[in-house]
Amino acid sequence: MKKNVLFLLALLFVFSTAYADDELPPLPKGPMILTSATPAMQSPEYWIKRIPGAEKPIKTMDQMKHFNDEIKHMVPENIDVLKIEKSRPGKAVIDQLQLEYDTLKNRKLFDVKDQVVPKSFFENEVKPLMQIDQVPSKIKVTWGVATRAASVRAIPTLVEMIEGKGDVEFDQLQYTLIKPWTPVAIYHKSSDGKWFYIQAPYVRGWVKAKDIAIFEGREELKTRLKSGGFLVVTGESVRVFRDAALKDVFQRPSMGTVIPMASSKSSEGPYPVWMPYRKESGDVGLTKCYISRKSDVTKGFPVYSQANVIRQAFKLLGARYGWGGMYNGRDCSGFTHDVFLSMGVDLPRDSKQQAMVGTQLGYFERFQNDAEKKATLKSARPGITLMKMPHHQMIYLGTVNDQFYAIHSTWAERTGDDQVADEKNRINQVVVSDLELNGRSWVGSLFDRILSINEVD
Repeated sequence: MKKNVLFLLALLFVFSTAYADDELPPLPKGPMILTSATPAMQSPEYWIKRIPGAEKPIKTMDQMKHFNDEIKHMVPENIDVLKIEKSRPGKAVIDQLQLEYDTLKNRKLFDVKDQVVPKSFFENEVKPLMQIDQVPSKIKVTWGVATRAASVRAIPTLVEMIEGKGDVEFDQLQYTLIKPWTPVAIYHKSSDGKWFYIQAPYVRGWVKAKDIAIFEGREELKTRLKSGGFLVVTGESVRVFRDAALKDVFQRPSMGTVIPMASSKSSEGPYPVWMPYRKESGDVGLTKCYISRKSDVTKGFPVYSQANVIRQAFKLLGARYGWGGMYNGRDCSGFTHDVFLSMGVDLPRDSKQQAMVGTQLGYFERFQNDAEKKATLKSARPGITLMKMPHHQMIYLGTVNDQFYAIHSTWAERTGDDQVADEKNRINQVVVSDLELNGRSWVGSLFDRILSINEVD
């Protein structure tokens, strides 16, 4: 027994220091010029000028509201947190927690030192924290907001677990990052009180309790989120300052973050905004902060047009790839999510769910239907068209000299035909490429692997 305890303590030490000691390969200098792409193609205006009526609004504000309601109807995982009932049966939460626990426990996962994570870690460390047996038969829901960019995890731990040896950048426990001011419904908490099990608009999982501030109730949260004007972060990120002199940086919220304005009347000086913080009691507090008028933000959402979507996407050109938001980056569907979120579209976070949104232009088989794919892309609207393939998502940019192009966040280009060796060049950023990328490898080109094409309209 003593040996087992010592082993677990040693294991926890390895796990707890993994984040601090990770030395990742250097990020390739970007933006990278790939395949047949040219330097001129690294500009949004190159693509916009090729689109007739690119600036024409696709939806009015009322139409966008209706569209977002349709998305929630089509994609059950997209939840209106402000419409969740004040109490709910505990069984559904118990079943979900148990499923997530069992699924991970039964997978073969590795730590960052390439050692297999033992089942004893789940049984002795994770299970007591989750305290599934303490979920009541009827849950009284609590509401709150994220006070910062917060990781949503599959289980209540910061331990990194990877699927294959060396895959340190792909933590299988990391779902995503939620942004400041993201509303959440709290269903459960860990035995040590340090984690909340929450439902956010597009993800459910465990977040650090210190990153969530509690509102008195659902209506109080709704009133705060729905009243007054707001700013939308339309740049890759912006600085929010504690002082009007813009000297003391408070946070750097990312593209798509919606921030309530403290006053919308002032036409001079920085924008005053409200930022939430967690009091010692856990309750929400609000502090007045400031954003420079020179920052890349808009009052309300920008006009939803092909041109503006492309402009938003290119603001992230060269930005780091990050699985589930790791390293403050964006994976493929995180990139598309942020781009469309900044336009007011409640696009789901998961690529499979994103492919369900809007108008379906076609479904295809891998390495088949070439003629149908080409015909579909030639008639598709650049900017608002998504191309889904296994484990990847892209935004369609258009056609040049019979080549189809996309902007997407990708980790690597596979280059070899040996599946075991799996040779690849690390990209690790948002890039413009044609659809022949990976074409000389065993996985096949991007074009070969397209499974569906849909317009977000």
